[in-house]
Amino acid sequence: MPSKTRALFELTRLHWFPVGCDFMFWPFGWAFLSAAYRLALPLNEVIKTTLFFALLGILVHSAGCVINDMLDRDLDRKVERSQGRPIASGVVTRTEASVLLVVLVAALFYLFSTCGTKAFTLGVVALPICITTYPLMKRWMNWPSLFLGFSSSWAVPGTWVATTGHYNWGIILNIAIASCCWNCIYDTIYACQDKKDDEKAGVKSMAVHLGRAIRPVLTLFDATFFVCLLWAGYLNDQGLPFYLMSVLAPFLLCLWHIWSFDHNDPRDCWKFFTAGRHGGAMVCVGLIVDLYFKPSSPAGGKYNFIHFFRAL
Repeated sequence: MPSKTRALFELTRLHWFPVGCDFMFWPFGWAFLSAAYRLALPLNEVIKTTLFFALLGILVHSAGCVINDMLDRDLDRKVERSQGRPIASGVVTRTEASVLLVVLVAALFYLFSTCGTKAFTLGVVALPICITTYPLMKRWMNWPSLFLGFSSSWAVPGTWVATTGHYNWGIILNIAIASCCWNCIYDTIYACQDKKDDEKAGVKSMAVHLGRAIRPVLTLFDATFFVCLLWAGYLNDQGLPFYLMSVLAPFLLCLWHIWSFDHNDPRDCWKFFTAGRHGGAMVCVGLIVDLYFKPSSPAGGKYNFIHFFRAL
């Protein structure tokens, strides 16, 4: 790519794809697949709509990265790992970044407009607030990763209502809290890469604030993820595959990550951060398997493997 095009591409973090985009997709994916289970949607519709929400997740992540780098230009210059980012290094100007941001947000609003009035209204209200306030939290509070988890979880009610046409707040809130905890855990692991530079630059983060308590606190978030997703499954009448593959397996995997990663080694933090996608994918796989093994699904009956693979 030409240098300017490459720099704009890197500004969206798409050169890391799927890293980052996957964590933004989980709230969309978990909410949609839960709603698909409730409605017993056919496989072709599940695939088509999952890809639609994956695109939404990519655009939200890209827009968030652009505005994050615009607001954090001066801070990024003080952190070794982020000094080479396009805006911090001066390769991309704020004006050029603003034009790219407008294009991304316009694409997002167009996609939201196809999701129905309720989802569109929620997206228009929540999106600007969420993607603009998170970067500022690193200046104001010691728990910015928790705010990021909250910001990403706004996707849950919008996705649910876009799929079902109504709100079921018991299921929505439990999926949203589970999603919030999951993203908070792995964003904190990600933030451990920059602990030393963040302290020098005055950047607030859970990685810096928690210190030696980081593992017990993240374990508490993992337990909250487990309980909330378990309860969401109960409210949604999920079957055994969901509880084993979407709840228990990701919980144990995340627990192993929390107690295994070296929070003083940036490379180890990156390795375990990127490994978090496996747990998020487990939740999706469990929901899909459970959907096509339930009695009323188009796959043809509970635990009917033959019908399931024929549907694929």
